[in-house]
Amino acid sequence: MRPWAKFSGGLLVALAAAALGCQGCRTPQPPPPPVQLPAPAPEPAPTPTPPLEPAPEPAKPAEDLAQGNAPVRIRLYHGFSQLAVRGESPLEVSSGEGTTSLAVGSWTLKLAKAAPPRRRFHVFSKTFKPSQSQEMETYLAQWRARGFPAEPVLLGLRFSTESGQILDGREYWISVQRFENEKDALALKSRLEKESVWVWVRPQLVQAGAGAITASSSGGQTTTFRLPLKVKCGTPLGVVTPKDREEHRYTGVLDLAVEPDSTLAIYETLPVEDYLAGVLPSEMPALWPAEALKAQAVAARSDVLGHMALKRILEGFHFTNSEGDRVYGGFSGRHPAADAAVVATRGQVLADGIRIVPAVFSSNCGGWTENNDTVWSSPPEPALRGTADFPAGKTPAAPGANMSRWLQSQPAAYCSGDSAGFRWKRRITAAELGKLVNQQYNVGTIRSVEPGERGVSGRLKSVKIVGSGGTATIRKELPIRQVFGGLPSAMVLIQEERGPSGPVAYTIIGGGRGHGVGLCQHGARGMALQGIGHAEILAHYFAGAALEQVR
Repeated sequence: MRPWAKFSGGLLVALAAAALGCQGCRTPQPPPPPVQLPAPAPEPAPTPTPPLEPAPEPAKPAEDLAQGNAPVRIRLYHGFSQLAVRGESPLEVSSGEGTTSLAVGSWTLKLAKAAPPRRRFHVFSKTFKPSQSQEMETYLAQWRARGFPAEPVLLGLRFSTESGQILDGREYWISVQRFENEKDALALKSRLEKESVWVWVRPQLVQAGAGAITASSSGGQTTTFRLPLKVKCGTPLGVVTPKDREEHRYTGVLDLAVEPDSTLAIYETLPVEDYLAGVLPSEMPALWPAEALKAQAVAARSDVLGHMALKRILEGFHFTNSEGDRVYGGFSGRHPAADAAVVATRGQVLADGIRIVPAVFSSNCGGWTENNDTVWSSPPEPALRGTADFPAGKTPAAPGANMSRWLQSQPAAYCSGDSAGFRWKRRITAAELGKLVNQQYNVGTIRSVEPGERGVSGRLKSVKIVGSGGTATIRKELPIRQVFGGLPSAMVLIQEERGPSGPVAYTIIGGGRGHGVGLCQHGARGMALQGIGHAEILAHYFAGAALEQVR
C-alpha cells in the first residue's frame, strides 16, 4: 500500500520450504472465519488424489524456531519474456549445469523455451491453532466420513524472544481435497458454497518449471542457461524489465523461474532486515519524524514475520512486490532515514505474549480507528480494536452518535494534520452510480441508497442500494468503497439530491484514507511531532500488545 496516496501436513510444508531454499520458512487478508459443516450432499464424493512426492531437498520443519532475520523470498516481477541486468562487478550465474561468471556490464536475458511448473490446488475450509488439536480431529473426521481425503497442512513460524517467550504463529489449514488442476478445485469450491460452506483455493508448487534462457552482452557475447537459475553480484545488481523501464537495484540473490503461463518471473532472496529497509520508504515518507518511522518499521516487521509462511508459502515464495502484500523498492528504493529506523528497531515486534500480533496499518483513520471484524471477514482480534485518535482527556463523542457533526467538523485528532485525507467530499450522479452498481449487481435504475449499521469509527458495515430492477446489499469496507467508484474510506455520510423523478446525485462526505484498522500512519506522525516515542505510539493503536525482541 502507498499510505500517503493511500502427518501429512509436515510433508507439505517441507516441500514448500525446500522450494524456497531457506530455513524455517513460513494476509491483510486473514483466513476466513470458522464455518459449520453442512449435512452431506447428494453428489458423489470426489476421488482422492495421490499422495505428494517427497520434498526434493532437505528442509527445516515448521515446528523449529525461526530466526528473526531469516531469508525472505520476494516475487519482484512476472509475466515477461526478457529482461536486462547490469552489474558493476562480475555476475555469478548458477543453474543445473553449474556456475558461470559473466563479465561486468549489461546483459539481456531472453526466454528461449519454457515448460510451466507443476502445481496442485488445495481447497481449504478452515484453520486451527496447534492448541486446538481435539477440535481439529473432530472436524477432520466429519469431512472424512463424507468421503473427502481431508488433511491438515501446518503453516506458519514460531519465534523465540530475548525475554524467553515463544511466539507461535503456526496454523493448521484444513485441506478438504487437492486436485491436479485449478478447474476441478474451483468446481468443488462452487459446489460447497451452494451448501453454505465457505472455502478458498490455494495452489501449491510441486515441481519447478523448466526451460532455457539466452544471455547476450552489449559486447556481442552470447551464452545459454537452463532454468531455473540464480544470479548473484558483489555489488547491487540493476534490473530493467519491459513493464518498468526504470532500472531498480537489488542486493539479494535473484532467481529466474518459469511461471504457470510459461513466462518469466524474477525473485529476490535476502535477509528480513534488508527487505524492511527497502519496504519502509514505500510505506511511509522517509522524511517524516524518526519516531513515526520507527513505529512503522516495527509494524511492518511484525506483519512480515507474522505472515512469512502463510498464504503464499505453498507457491514457493513469501510475498509479492505489490500493494497486495507491501510495496518494496529494493536497494535503489532505500533512504538513510528509513535505514536508521530499521536499524534502531532491529528485531522488535509487537506481541501479545503468545504470538506476533497482526500489525496492519493504513494512511489516515479520520480520527477514529476501526475494529478488524468490521472491515474484514475475520474473527475479532483483541489487538485491533477501534480507538479514538486523540490525546487522553480530549476525546470527543463517538462518531456514530452524530455522523453529520463528526464529518463536518475538524476535531484535533493526531491525524488531522493531513487535511486532504482527514476530511474530504465526493459527488457522484445517480446515473454514474447506477452504471457502477450494475456492473456487479442487476438493480436497474437507482431509486435510493440506504446506509446500514456502522462500526465503532462510524465506517459503514453495509449499504443497501434499491433500484427499479432489484436490491443489492454491499457488505464490508472495501466493496462499499469500490461500488461508489473508489472512495478513500467507508467512514462516510451519504446525502441524496432528489429531482422530480427520483435521485439526481449523491454527495459523499468522508473522513480518513484507507481501511482504518491498526496503526494510523498520519496519526503516528502527529504523535511523533508532539514528542511521543514509537513504543507509546504503537501501544496507542494496538491494545494489549507490547514490544518484544525476537532472536
